[in-house]
Amino acid sequence: MSKQMVIGVLGIFLTVVILLGWLLWPSDREQIENLFNELCDVTSKTEEASAISDALVVKDFRKLFAPKIIISIRSKAKIAGEHSDHELSQQYGRLRLASSRMSLRYDNLKFLAIKDQVARISVKFFASWTGKSGKTIREDAHTEVKLQKLDGDWKFSQINYLKK
Repeated sequence: MSKQMVIGVLGIFLTVVILLGWLLWPSDREQIENLFNELCDVTSKTEEASAISDALVVKDFRKLFAPKIIISIRSKAKIAGEHSDHELSQQYGRLRLASSRMSLRYDNLKFLAIKDQVARISVKFFASWTGKSGKTIREDAHTEVKLQKLDGDWKFSQINYLKK
């Protein structure tokens, strides 16, 4: 093979690889939907969960949030207000340890805007948790969520619980 032919084949190969990478790279919408799915997976807990898995999940939970997150909620719960990702993950860890089961799912995910590394999403969350005593609490909330793209990854930065 001549040198020109080798360079031509390598050029075509490189072009195909770049094109496939671009086509297969998830869009912002897909990345955000994946983030919501990951949040639901990380925050859900079965009765079989161990203390070690609880500790590992809290670390994964923290990675989903921006360094500062604002939560507005219709009650005066401790979770309302501005928190660091570390503070929020500690609160989640305490709730997880106090619960034998936890579940989070979402529905009606609607993209309101994606602009300048910021996304606004409307979504309805359904949460339930069972304490060690066996009492189960269920809640659903229509929310508006703000996300920021930090270092190439979407992170939750604000959660506003809207009135029913």
